[in-house]
Amino acid sequence: MKEDDKKLTTEFNEGEEVVAPPPKKRGRRIILNILLVAVIALGILSLIGIVGEINQGSGSSFTEVISGASPLFCVVLLAVVLAVMALDVLKYCIISKTVTGKFMVRASLKTNFIGKYYDAVTPFSTGGQPMQIYYLNSKGISGGNATAIVLIRYFASIICWIILGGALMIAGSVKGVLNGVSGGSILKITGWVGIGVNLIAPAFVTLFLFLPKLMGKITVGVVKLGHKMKIVKDVEKTTAQAMKIVNDFKNSFKLMATSPFKLIVLVLVCFAESALVFSIPYFVMKAFSCNLNGLFLNVVSLNVFTIFGVSFIPTPGNSGVVEGMGALAFSVAAGESLIWSVICWRFAVFYIYIIIGLFITVYDIIAKNIKIKKTLRRTQ
Repeated sequence: MKEDDKKLTTEFNEGEEVVAPPPKKRGRRIILNILLVAVIALGILSLIGIVGEINQGSGSSFTEVISGASPLFCVVLLAVVLAVMALDVLKYCIISKTVTGKFMVRASLKTNFIGKYYDAVTPFSTGGQPMQIYYLNSKGISGGNATAIVLIRYFASIICWIILGGALMIAGSVKGVLNGVSGGSILKITGWVGIGVNLIAPAFVTLFLFLPKLMGKITVGVVKLGHKMKIVKDVEKTTAQAMKIVNDFKNSFKLMATSPFKLIVLVLVCFAESALVFSIPYFVMKAFSCNLNGLFLNVVSLNVFTIFGVSFIPTPGNSGVVEGMGALAFSVAAGESLIWSVICWRFAVFYIYIIIGLFITVYDIIAKNIKIKKTLRRTQ
């Protein structure tokens, strides 16, 4: 490599804040985005078909829904969506302050939206955490600390999510919220199955914390298996790296536990964010002036059954299924505004993060190209 090329590479890497994939992976990224659009389109088509069966073509038009909307609850809905985003960012701020000693607002903001975007465009929402770890690592945070920040946030969020969601499903079942709902028995079964599936990852993390030796052996075994499958080249080096990350991760968890005030605040923030996410359909329907007197628990519980009931569907963001399940769940409460209520709900919890993620990606690519051009000018 020439000296100018080395200088360019070094200067670029040292100041890099971009999370865009390398050129050779952009083709795959384009294909994934095309598939995502196709899945979303199928979801909307299935939603329209289900709503048509339920309402027999008697649903309100978009103009009618907008003209009858409540300005007050439109503002409340916007405030709830922004509060969800702010609370999720606050989680990263609290954890990063505990783990690194820095209250990283900007990095936490970007980490949150990067995770949401890649969760939205990958099956089983598996792409968010690796990209978040990569981004935090590019900001100078060690691999162990970056992993700890992302996984502590995930662990705390999913535990509070499951506890609150399970409580709402029990309360909803006692109240009989599924009675008279199309597909109520399916929602009930899939909802509890979803709870069980979502418990798998927290159980695995818990084993890392309380049975570190066992999990260390499992880690070594996985590395050796990767070597046999021609995935891992250097077993000793990879094992050492993996164990270092595991130890850093464990130590970071211990550090979080030694800060009881921050831990309590984190748990409260997680519960608050979960409660707001679960209640979004209620505020959507209130914004559309649906008659929901005394139905807050009904709508929130039905939303929880829907969310967990489709959580194990391997499509990006559970698209193509969650819209249909939501249409069934909210058919009674939303009435003639059903189709618009479901679309607005999905936009507030899913599509908006894709839009923000695309904006961040495009911005980063432009900023990256500008930085390369400036660096080239300095080296010439």
